[in-house]
Amino acid sequence: MNSTAIILVVISAFFHATRNLFTKASLDKQVFLWWYSIFGMLFFLPIFGYGLSRGRLPSTDVIPVIGISGAIHCLYWFFHTRAYEGGDLSRVYPIMRSAPAVVLLFALLFLHEKVSFAGAVGIGLVAIGIYMINMRHLSATELILPLRAATRDRPTRYALLTMLSVAAYSIVDKIAVQRTDPLVFAFLHLFVGMLLYTPYILYTRGTALIRRVWLSDRRTIMANGLLGIFGYTLILVAFTIENVSYVVGLRQLSIVFAVVMGGRLLQEEHQTVRLISALIIFAGAFLICVAG
Repeated sequence: MNSTAIILVVISAFFHATRNLFTKASLDKQVFLWWYSIFGMLFFLPIFGYGLSRGRLPSTDVIPVIGISGAIHCLYWFFHTRAYEGGDLSRVYPIMRSAPAVVLLFALLFLHEKVSFAGAVGIGLVAIGIYMINMRHLSATELILPLRAATRDRPTRYALLTMLSVAAYSIVDKIAVQRTDPLVFAFLHLFVGMLLYTPYILYTRGTALIRRVWLSDRRTIMANGLLGIFGYTLILVAFTIENVSYVVGLRQLSIVFAVVMGGRLLQEEHQTVRLISALIIFAGAFLICVAG
């Protein structure tokens, strides 16, 4: 793999994990995400304008796809923030980033695509890693805990729903970028998502809390907006110099970064088993991506 592409993707993965660290540490997760998404749109506006200047306006058949993607992203934001309201960064983030396994399963079940041996092994590794992430330590007595967490633990359930929503919008977005300019689509689906998410935030949180979050977290809000656009740009550059599947696979390294950040910076517990689980999930996700 090209060394420049590796550096770009590793930096992007670190940015993604950092954004989630800031989200987890924020005063109110849902308002925080709303704020930094707005700044992300503002920072992305010049790139959107560049995409429009290339003359590739979305055709009428792409507009419904943009709407569907925006709606799924709105659900993703809700599930994502709810997972962090009670769940550790080092526990829920690896689950949420395991979407490549679900995407491959969807392709197998609904699109009747063939899965290679490496892809099947990758799915198995991701499943094992997700199962292990809710264990406190490696022992036979802990084997039942993940099953209980999936049914009784709210952050785990929301993390799983986040994973499913990521898989869903990944498939929808893939369809969209085959029909329209990716830069134009990237802005428009975010814009539609915010149109849906903003009334929910205003109704459930209120302007007073929105102001409090801004006053409390404005630096990390703006940082997250910048990290999002810079991270996305680094991935786009990496796509131009390396195979897409390798770029997407290596980007899952953010799982490992998030677990380390959760343990070192947030003092979260059970780091040994979570780091092992994260490495297994990363290995599985990487295999799935490169096997495609």
